[in-house]
Amino acid sequence: MANILIIAGFDPTGGAGLQADLKTVTLLGEVGLTVATALTVQNTQGVQVSEAVNGEILKQQLESLYADCKIDAVKIGMLPDEETIGIVTYQLKKCPPAFLVVDPVLKAKNDFFLNKGFRTLINTLFPLASLITPNLDEVEAILRMRPQNIAEMKEAARELKALGPKAVLVTGGDLSSATDVLFDGRDFYIWETTKKQSKPVHGTGCVFSSAITAFLVKGYPLPEAVMRAKKVITLAVDAALQLGKGSLLSHPYAYIEQHLAYFEVLEALKKGLSILQKERWVTRLVPEVRSNLVYALPYARNHAEVAGFPGRLTVVEERLISCASPAFGVSHHMASVVLKAMEFNRDYRAAMNIKYRPKIVEKAKTLGYKIKEVSRASESAETKEIEGMSLPWLTETALESSSNIPDLIYDKGDLGKEPIIRVLGRTPQEVTHKVVTLAKEVFK
Repeated sequence: MANILIIAGFDPTGGAGLQADLKTVTLLGEVGLTVATALTVQNTQGVQVSEAVNGEILKQQLESLYADCKIDAVKIGMLPDEETIGIVTYQLKKCPPAFLVVDPVLKAKNDFFLNKGFRTLINTLFPLASLITPNLDEVEAILRMRPQNIAEMKEAARELKALGPKAVLVTGGDLSSATDVLFDGRDFYIWETTKKQSKPVHGTGCVFSSAITAFLVKGYPLPEAVMRAKKVITLAVDAALQLGKGSLLSHPYAYIEQHLAYFEVLEALKKGLSILQKERWVTRLVPEVRSNLVYALPYARNHAEVAGFPGRLTVVEERLISCASPAFGVSHHMASVVLKAMEFNRDYRAAMNIKYRPKIVEKAKTLGYKIKEVSRASESAETKEIEGMSLPWLTETALESSSNIPDLIYDKGDLGKEPIIRVLGRTPQEVTHKVVTLAKEVFK
């Protein structure tokens, strides 16, 4: 494990500053050493007070750590004034780290100004930095222009590179899509991510820059380190926590949570299939197109993060079978249903398609299932023509008009489209319980 020295301000919410940095590097398997530059009074609604740490104490913090520990990388966040910047700069010049990532924190979400020595920071620390990670507000403060698109972000990155850092990452979370532009002095790298979070999220810059630092010390080249860190921050935003009345707090554990869930998802699908196979009446619910049982990773965004059964589930000699063990990225149709459902409630990660018959729907009603019908007659010609668009449209149409996620969404088919029921649930066990209950009630 590498030792990453974090030099930043103290945030009582833990959503940004030292605590967010420390959480991130720890979760990514590195050791975080911390030096506080300022104490703040703040909550999720904003910063009320910021007080710089005494310069002599700051100097002693740094000297004590450097005298005792090997420092593999340094990540810098909030530096409140020129004295702080001078002390930090002196130490870094004396003991240059292999990697120095500077997040030039300027102000809080409520526009509370956090850095009284911004120009000094630019002149002294930028030339030492392996990477600087300004957001659009910070770019505007430095260059007197605010990028509005990728072309302007690239131009800004060029101008910032001229200030001395080895590389520049302009982070554009405030754009319509979360767009980041990396310039290493020769090449540009661009990442665009669809925004799922409508509320402001606190601490994104801290988590992103700390994750980049962690991946750099692991030995990844800069573009790959940023790409991996982009995954961390995207999930941290998707899973952001509502702790107070104001901004959400970034949640870097979501990255680890998703990785830990890979095995659990596959095992849950195997158990789900086993439950289905024990009830022989289930085979009568398998449609002509065959069934599939799918389960998504937490915070899944694409089909590769949804597992199902390759070749779907089929009936052979009155027994439900799978062609192979469950795997990720093998389902498109039912994965689309789950991904769309998760946009409305991220806990609903499982689904299965079964045969439509009026008596099945009627029995589901008597069982108290929440049911939603969608008519394909209202589907636009454009949606019908684009492969893979029908099921997301059906799911979205059903959920937009529902106060809660229904247990069943069904349609009565169309030209060339078999009528189908989609059973939704939080887990494969919840979905299979609904399916088995229906099968017993309808066919026994």
